[in-house]
Amino acid sequence: HLHLELSALKNRLCFDQGFSAWVQALLEKRAAAGEAVLFREAQRAAKQLALQGVGYIGEISTLGLTRKIVQSLNLSGVWFQEFLGAAQPQTRIGKTDSLSFSLAGHAPHTTDPFLLQAVKNETIAQHLPFSIHLAESDTESEFISGQKGQWKDFLRSRGIDPSSWPIGSKSPVQYLADLGVLDSSTLAVHLLNIDNQDLDILAQTKTKICLCPRSNWNLHRRYPDIGMMLEKKLAPALGSDSLASCDSLSIFDEMAFIRQNYPDIDPIKVLSM
Repeated sequence: HLHLELSALKNRLCFDQGFSAWVQALLEKRAAAGEAVLFREAQRAAKQLALQGVGYIGEISTLGLTRKIVQSLNLSGVWFQEFLGAAQPQTRIGKTDSLSFSLAGHAPHTTDPFLLQAVKNETIAQHLPFSIHLAESDTESEFISGQKGQWKDFLRSRGIDPSSWPIGSKSPVQYLADLGVLDSSTLAVHLLNIDNQDLDILAQTKTKICLCPRSNWNLHRRYPDIGMMLEKKLAPALGSDSLASCDSLSIFDEMAFIRQNYPDIDPIKVLSM
């Protein structure tokens, strides 16, 4: 799991003002950078991936800028066009020998639920994976549970009306389960705000999971509960998220971080992730 499109924002965002402030600053600085700079820095970061030991990617692209970049590299994996709000960007999906081109929802609290269902159904029809950030922040959990607060106002400032969304009295994991988008071809990323019931849902639906602990610590000062996931017989993969939230895209750096902060997890298990 990574966002090459955010590589131009390395060392340009503060982590100590809270997650919502980080998101707002990211949107502003990404827009100010312009597509030419975003493309150039994404290309520069992508060329470093193989040198950093990365061979398989799940690239999330909001603006669609990185499709040509990943096509030009000797990497395997999936390029995901990410959907936010209610708009449906046009994109071609399908497979080559080493790469798939698929669709992703941004998150439960940022993407229209009916759009999430439509996008998920399209990936099912094409036998492709679907990815979504899930249970990453307190803001997300509060909004989905029905405590709309300032996030509802933020969505409306971005032209998104959540008044018809079926939220309330549930966790983000339960919300996606109710929408029918959790299954064995869905990759749920982050999973910071979860409990035993959420993990049972993920196990029952055979949802795949991907964790980015360095990014989680920088943005939320929290770690995912990897031990509990392993107890539930889930098999987390590792991602590096982006250079907007980490200082490298190296999976070896991610593994080293886990060894440092989860000393009880067997190194063989860390490598398997």
